Amino acid sequence: MRVGESFCPGILHAVQAKDGLLIRIRVPGGMITPSQLAAVAELSASFADGNVEITSRSNIQLRAIQAKDLRSLVDGLELAGFIPSPLHDRVRNIVASPFAGLGLGEILDTQPFVRELDRRLVADQVMACLPPKFSFAIDGGGRWFGRDCDDLAVRAMNVDNTPLFHFAIGGTLSGFGVRVDGAVDCILEAAKMCVEIAKEFEMPARGRKIASVPRAVNRLLDALSDFLVACPLPHGLSDVGGMPVGVYTCELGSFVNLVPSVPLGRLTAEQTQSMASIAKRWDGDIRLAPWRGVVFGSIPESSISQITAKLAAVGLSCDGKDGYRGVAACAGSTGCDASLADVRRDASLLARRLAGRCAQPGWTVNISGCEKQCAMRNGATAELIASSLGYSLRINGQFIASNCSLESAVDNVAAYQAEMPTEVFS
Repeated sequence: MRVGESFCPGILHAVQAKDGLLIRIRVPGGMITPSQLAAVAELSASFADGNVEITSRSNIQLRAIQAKDLRSLVDGLELAGFIPSPLHDRVRNIVASPFAGLGLGEILDTQPFVRELDRRLVADQVMACLPPKFSFAIDGGGRWFGRDCDDLAVRAMNVDNTPLFHFAIGGTLSGFGVRVDGAVDCILEAAKMCVEIAKEFEMPARGRKIASVPRAVNRLLDALSDFLVACPLPHGLSDVGGMPVGVYTCELGSFVNLVPSVPLGRLTAEQTQSMASIAKRWDGDIRLAPWRGVVFGSIPESSISQITAKLAAVGLSCDGKDGYRGVAACAGSTGCDASLADVRRDASLLARRLAGRCAQPGWTVNISGCEKQCAMRNGATAELIASSLGYSLRINGQFIASNCSLESAVDNVAAYQAEMPTEVFS
């Protein structure tokens, strides 16, 4: 394993942070088994800080790992099936809706496509040349929850009553479709071409960069001409603003989907073990979600009260009123040398102020420890950025104050939230 080879970590590429070594675990499409989730919880309790962090691409992060424990942690993760290919340790970002196969208006169940893409991805040595942040998105055409500008994406749509995927590069719609039976072939060929074009045009192998250079994107589309067909532009591409929390309908009668709150995308080992045991006992799916959360799929409706009670016993709410809905924070001063504030603590103070209220449509708050705003989502309703003298505050893109106290920032954010209309999500 390599330590600190670059700042983007994997399991075999641990990175040094303020609180110890940090690793990221690939979970394609957010699809994880209860036994794998339980293994991560146990390994974090034994060899990390006892927490399990969910990333915005539905992967897992463990931190505060001591060098002496790294080998034991890696061996445990390999035993749990998280390293299908050492060469592709950091080629991990396959994003799909956590409701794939579970409803919410999807046209196609993307789970088979995710599994096939990942199987072939890790079998191809060329794919190991992709940048660690390179992301694939496969959207079944229902509600979409990802917030990142994915390098390569396909979105299901109906054209003349026939399912088709619309192909996008770096967030730019291509105007072309891909037949369902050729979607994985097309995505893999496009990824290879990204590597080739990067060398040819001396640019990063990233979708957005390629899409911004007409000659480069035309080169890519020409190489994919055997896969592409004429296709109208899809409708309804905007992201869902809020984070779903609560009970939602499922494709199966007498079953539902349950979404608990995961404050700041972080679970304790005890909470993670509880989630794993719930999924195992009630034979439900469990998915990691790009809002840094978790979805229990296909849970018996008759068991919801039992399950929510078990989650409440470990401090996890399912009513969306714990104040954390939509709130995101970076590692803060406890985990990052660059941070100028303990933003996780401050985010918790804000959440306590907002607790008891229903979330509003599109409500998001980013709290960052410095101007870099690492891993923060774009376009948050409220943005708090720490400086040496306090927080700068923006609400809806408008500058409110600089160097203000946490108390003042919280007052402003809470007052604005109170004026927003109540959210409806079904």
